[in-house]
Amino acid sequence: MWTLFLASALSITLPGVEVQTLDGRSLTGPIVALTTAQIVVQSAKGQESLETNQVAGLTIAAPAATPARRKAWVELVDGCCLPADDYTVEGGRATITLAGGEQSLSLATAEIAAVRFSPPSAAVTAEWTRIRERAADSDRLIVHKGDTIDDHQGILRDVTAAVVRFEVDGEVLPVKRERVSGLIYYHAARAKLPEAVCHITDVDGGHWAVQAMSLADGKLRWSTPTGLTISRPLGELQRIDFSGGRMVYLSDLQPESVAWSPYFRPDNELPVLNQFYAPRQDRTMEMLPLKLGGKQYRKGLAVHGRTEMTYRLPDRFRRFQAVVGIDDRVRPQGAMRLVVRGDHRVLWEGVLTGADAPLPLDLDVGGVRRLSIVADFSETFDVGDQLLLCEAKVIK
Repeated sequence: MWTLFLASALSITLPGVEVQTLDGRSLTGPIVALTTAQIVVQSAKGQESLETNQVAGLTIAAPAATPARRKAWVELVDGCCLPADDYTVEGGRATITLAGGEQSLSLATAEIAAVRFSPPSAAVTAEWTRIRERAADSDRLIVHKGDTIDDHQGILRDVTAAVVRFEVDGEVLPVKRERVSGLIYYHAARAKLPEAVCHITDVDGGHWAVQAMSLADGKLRWSTPTGLTISRPLGELQRIDFSGGRMVYLSDLQPESVAWSPYFRPDNELPVLNQFYAPRQDRTMEMLPLKLGGKQYRKGLAVHGRTEMTYRLPDRFRRFQAVVGIDDRVRPQGAMRLVVRGDHRVLWEGVLTGADAPLPLDLDVGGVRRLSIVADFSETFDVGDQLLLCEAKVIK
């Protein structure tokens, strides 16, 4: 049966995938089958099957999307976040034209948490977050005045391409959409939604919470916790994340503290130097992709000597894993001393040089509350070295 299925599946040209397991292994090749329970890949060793509870995620070799200016970013109550080419509402029902314009969703506004009509930017994101976190007992209309935004409470009604109809004290006001920065829908307590089994990121930047999925005829079909059903060619997706809190990358955590110390300390502290030599998340110090031992990595940290980072770990994580070494752009030169501590106890210590092969670390952090990583100068006193901690993560 699997042979016939494989022959049928491979008759369709599918993009290759890289599957990353929780224990640090990697499988690459065309995907044969995919559900929320199992992944089957045709690798160089033959057909290999993995249960998704063993998988951190899979990355799909899909072409990058052409950058485009979207008109709306729609957040659903189940955590989906969708870039859209248009957003309208009539009679309490929203129509979301997804990025690319080839597919539209129709759903009740009861399933929508918020909508932004202006691109997320540093200038307004902090204020938007503050407004979102503030308690309210009604819908909110967010309007912008130059570089600032303000919110008004009332009832959100129909939304057209020209206006947002907003009811205040029984009067419906047509607010020009060009003045509207966003909408926040009020929802009273509701039944708890099913938990997402995984999360999908598509090439347009959409993020989908997934309750069930299946692959057929080159298309992945999935349903969300709120009951939406979506079908997209596999090549239009970027990544499927199965980690679900079982694995956390250090580059996604905010360190409790970061301290950089130059080899030659100036008489006066220069904040600009601290910023310049601060660790980089998922990029090198020059903001280039992480590359170690000829392999490019999607996640990780780049640090300059001497840097000490301390992370307060979430509960019940038991392993720390990473592939460490001197940045390929420095090799074969360079040397740094790496020290990994758990609650002040040394878990690993050693010198890494540019002549060494990348070193996989797999350390027991069971019961550890604070994980410290020190990238120190070696005895060669080369102050320009850069250490990479690729795929640095903690695992339950």
